Amino acid sequence: MARTDAGDRREFSDLIAPHRALLMGLAHKLCRNGGVEPEDLVQDTLERALLHFESLRGWSANTRRAWLCTTLQRRFLDHCRRQRTENNEGPHLELLHAPVLVREPRQWHSWEHVSEEELHEAIACLRSPLREAFELHTAGLRYKTIAEKLGTTPGTVGFWLHQARLELRSLLRPLASARSEELAA
Repeated sequence: MARTDAGDRREFSDLIAPHRALLMGLAHKLCRNGGVEPEDLVQDTLERALLHFESLRGWSANTRRAWLCTTLQRRFLDHCRRQRTENNEGPHLELLHAPVLVREPRQWHSWEHVSEEELHEAIACLRSPLREAFELHTAGLRYKTIAEKLGTTPGTVGFWLHQARLELRSLLRPLASARSEELAA
C-alpha cells in the first residue's frame, strides 16, 4: 500500500486488533528457544499484512486469522533458515579476503555431442504414450493440455515424461560416450 490515510490506518488497526493476542502467543511459542524476538516476528507479519491490506479487507475474520498465523509461521521459518545459513556459511565467508572469479575452461558434457538426428531417432524408439507425451511437451504444451489430448491425468503425463527422459538417457548415453571418446582422442 503506497499511501495510507488516517481512515485506512484505523481500519487496518481494527482488522488486526482481534488477532494481536493470538499472534503474540504464537510468536512466543515459536521463539521460546531464542534466536528470534517474538515482537519482531509479529512486526514482520503486520508489515506483510499491511502490504496485503486490500485483500485482507474483503476476507472473513477466520480467513484473516488463518492468513496471519500462516504468515507468522513462514516468517519464523525464514528467520530460522537465514540464521542457519549465517551460522553455517558465515565463518567460511570471513576467510575470503576478496571475491575472485576464475573461469574454468568449459567442460563439455557427453550429451552435448549427440546430434539432433540421433536425438530424433532415440525419441522415435520410445514406447507409444511416452513418445507422444514427450513430443507434445517439447512442442510447448503444458501437462494439463497433454493430458486432455491423450485422455489421461496430468500426474500420469508427468510420470510418462519422467520415464521418457530416463529411457532417452539410457539410449543416448552410449552414443554420447563414444562420441566424447572420439573427440578426446
